[in-house]
Amino acid sequence: MIDLVRAAPHIAFHRGKTFVIKLGGEPLAQRVQRRALAQQIAAIHALGSRLVLVHGGGPQTDSVQRFLGEEPRLIGGKRVTTPLALRALCMATAGELHGQLLADLAAAGVPAAGVAGASAGLLVARKRPPVETEQGTVDFGAVGDLVAIDVGPLRALLEAGRVPVISPPAGDGLGGLLNVNADFMAAGIAAALGAAKLVLVTGAPGILTDPADPGSLVSALSLAELAALEAAGKVRGGMLAKATAIRRAIEGGVGRVHVVSGFAPAALLIELYTNHGAGTLVTAMREDAPPAPVANGELAEVAP
Repeated sequence: MIDLVRAAPHIAFHRGKTFVIKLGGEPLAQRVQRRALAQQIAAIHALGSRLVLVHGGGPQTDSVQRFLGEEPRLIGGKRVTTPLALRALCMATAGELHGQLLADLAAAGVPAAGVAGASAGLLVARKRPPVETEQGTVDFGAVGDLVAIDVGPLRALLEAGRVPVISPPAGDGLGGLLNVNADFMAAGIAAALGAAKLVLVTGAPGILTDPADPGSLVSALSLAELAALEAAGKVRGGMLAKATAIRRAIEGGVGRVHVVSGFAPAALLIELYTNHGAGTLVTAMREDAPPAPVANGELAEVAP
């Protein structure tokens, strides 16, 4: 697990810092994984970090959408959000998953407070116009891009010792709802809060040089190196959205972004409180030796 003596410098460095942690729908799909993540989040909070959680719910939305009689359609990792797909998103995320996650966090001792993305003008989005894709011009439907973020309610909750837990969708400021990618939500919130870290908890081990090979994990990347992986076609599917979120967060002033597995035991704690880490650290510029794939479980050492 974690050697507390060796972790002490990391604990001291993180104390009082604000982290935004985005929890992907895939690791949240099973209760055993939700509970394991809740326990890790409880430990991070107890060690003195101020946490804001954002969760998605892609697999959950797919399931509800199919139950309602419509097959999900994704292009480049982005959901085409029909009226029925938006209904499924609300039912799956703000409806069921949000409550389940809050209950598991409470059971782990986390003082979590649920916040809807559309509440109190927290997240305001505008409908995305049709865009050109490899499949031609596509109207993604009720999909929005963030145009305003009011973090006042989040700061108030943090000052009260609470852990805000934010669910999609966002509001459009006109009484409607829009599907905003949860990675983009988390990146925008992290930048608006001046967070020290954004942590993307996902189904993958981190960023891979070969998406089909978990052993090709890269422990540390600069933005330029991440862009090179994208250009080489090494970043695909849902990881494309994460790459965009990483870039937005860092360009917005967030010092470090971590991508880490939501399935590997204690991966979140290992990533934050050890030198060797468990996932991928992305920074504006390189902070250590050139990244290398994982070999026999050994990872390059990185700073906290």
